[in-house]
Amino acid sequence: MIIARPTVAEERWLRLASRYPALRTAVEKAGHGGGWKTTTVLARCLGFLLGLMACGMFAGVLTPFGSPWLVGGLLVMIVAEWLVAQRRVFRSGIEEALYLCGSMAAVVQILGWMNTSDAVSVAMLSAALLLAGWRLLNPLFTTLGAAGLSLSVALVNAHLFGSRMNTLAAGGFCTVLAIAALLAGSRQWRRPSHDRMLDGLVILMPWCAHGWLLSWSGYRNHFITAVAVAVALGFFTMHVMVGASRRVHAPLIAALGNMACAASAVFLLVRWPRHWELILGGSLLLVIAILLERRLRYRHEGITSRAAAEPGPADLAVVVATTRLVPAPAPTPATTHGQGGDFGGGGASGHF
Repeated sequence: MIIARPTVAEERWLRLASRYPALRTAVEKAGHGGGWKTTTVLARCLGFLLGLMACGMFAGVLTPFGSPWLVGGLLVMIVAEWLVAQRRVFRSGIEEALYLCGSMAAVVQILGWMNTSDAVSVAMLSAALLLAGWRLLNPLFTTLGAAGLSLSVALVNAHLFGSRMNTLAAGGFCTVLAIAALLAGSRQWRRPSHDRMLDGLVILMPWCAHGWLLSWSGYRNHFITAVAVAVALGFFTMHVMVGASRRVHAPLIAALGNMACAASAVFLLVRWPRHWELILGGSLLLVIAILLERRLRYRHEGITSRAAAEPGPADLAVVVATTRLVPAPAPTPATTHGQGGDFGGGGASGHF
């Protein structure tokens, strides 16, 4: 059985149409999108909310029956598969909400029949979230699923409420996963969704590692807090170097969060007056911004801080789309002459 989803070429065309809305009509007319229906970000969020409401009402209808979560979850997932396969919707929000609620409901029903620990329960829910993200090519689901797996690592031989979790092991898990995603990002992936999945791990996992380390120290162990600062600064350095060399956004976004994590941990170690902390933090930000701007000034590809002096591909796409949208000029009416000649007047040319 072949899972219905856009091909690599179709997904790339859909990505191009979403990035340049002026080209959406041309892509649809040419058939490059494969007939897949996509929506805007706002419509996608609205569709997700409507899908959640539909799942809630359907759960209320199935409450009197036996095993309502499993049966309802499977039915909802079948409806989501039908929408994708027959209606050919892609990232519309409705099928994502249905698939997410259906998989979660089925897993919750199975967990109700089993006597498992908190770690296994969280791991199974995270696996369901990862499955939904992989099936629908949703980077948000896969990133949250990875964060949930770090929580399951922290809950090994512990409980969610009432006992100390293995947050040091969870921090190590997030660190390894962040480094692996950063290394995997050096490869040119064919699907844009796979790039976004790795970008989500590159951004979120270092922040989770820092948070787990500080949680393990309880904000009282100065050594572990110093280790958290070192980890944040290490990731900050790597992300700035990788983002500047590869000229991609995700490592630079992660670097901003790593800098904030390092600053918050440093302020826990060094008790300075608040105004001195703000002055020091602002000065460091200014120095880093100047160095990064100078580093990216003379780049000719990807991210650059240099003003565009020549029209790029985006400008060309806008010009082409505008040309297609502007109506053709009306034909020029035939020139008619009056009583005089073509020039000079008074019939000087001999034509009246």
